[in-house]
Amino acid sequence: MRTMMRLSSYVFFIVFCALALSQPIKDRKCLREKVITFPQLTTNNWVKLHPNESMSMSAATVCLRFYTEQMSLDPCLFSLATPSYPRDFSLRWLNFMKQISVCATWDANSGLAQMFVNKVASIKKAVGPKVSFEGNPVITLGQCQTQYDGGFNQQNAFTGFIADVHVHGQVLTTRQIKTYMEAKTKYKLGDYINWHNLMYTIAGSAQVEEKHQVTFYSKEEQQ
Repeated sequence: MRTMMRLSSYVFFIVFCALALSQPIKDRKCLREKVITFPQLTTNNWVKLHPNESMSMSAATVCLRFYTEQMSLDPCLFSLATPSYPRDFSLRWLNFMKQISVCATWDANSGLAQMFVNKVASIKKAVGPKVSFEGNPVITLGQCQTQYDGGFNQQNAFTGFIADVHVHGQVLTTRQIKTYMEAKTKYKLGDYINWHNLMYTIAGSAQVEEKHQVTFYSKEEQQ
C-alpha cells in the first residue's frame, strides 16, 4: 500500500513538473549575446514581446537577425497586431539557409515601407492604409497572427534562431541601419522593443541560448 502511495506521489510530481514546464513564462532580461531558438515546426512555440511603453506610432523601424534552414512553407519572423488591424505589420522570409540581418521601415504619413537586407535596400513601396499603430499591440516572434493575439497557422511557423530584435517609433536613417547591419556594439537600441532590456513571454519548446553557441556574430566581430 505504501509502495502504491509513493508511486502515485512520484507520478503526480512528474506530471506537475511537466505541466509547469509547458506553461508560458514571462520574464525581463538583457538578451545581448543571446538568441531565441525555435527548434520545432509547430504553432505551440512562440514568443510575445511586451513594449516598454504604450504604443502610438505614425512611423516605425523593426530590426532583427535570424538564421533558418527551412526549405518550404512561408515562415514568419515578426508579427504586430492591434485590435483594429490584426495583420498590421509582419516580416516573412522566403530565402533559406542563410544568416540574415533585416530592417523594415514604415511611415504612416506617406504610406511607404522599405526593406534592408544585409545592407541592401529595396525600393520604397506603398503598403496598407495610412493609419498609425495605436492601443495595446500584441507582438510575436516565430508565428504570424491572423487575428488579434492568436490565429497561428503552422504554414507560417518558424524554425531557427532570432536575435537582436529592436522596434523604434521612427524611421531610422540609412546610416543608423547600416550600423545595425554591421553588428556594431553602439547601434541605436529600440525604444518600444529593446533586446538589451526585454520583457517577453516564451512558450512551448522555444528557448533562450547563448549567441556564441550558434551562427551569429561573435563578440570579437562586433568590436
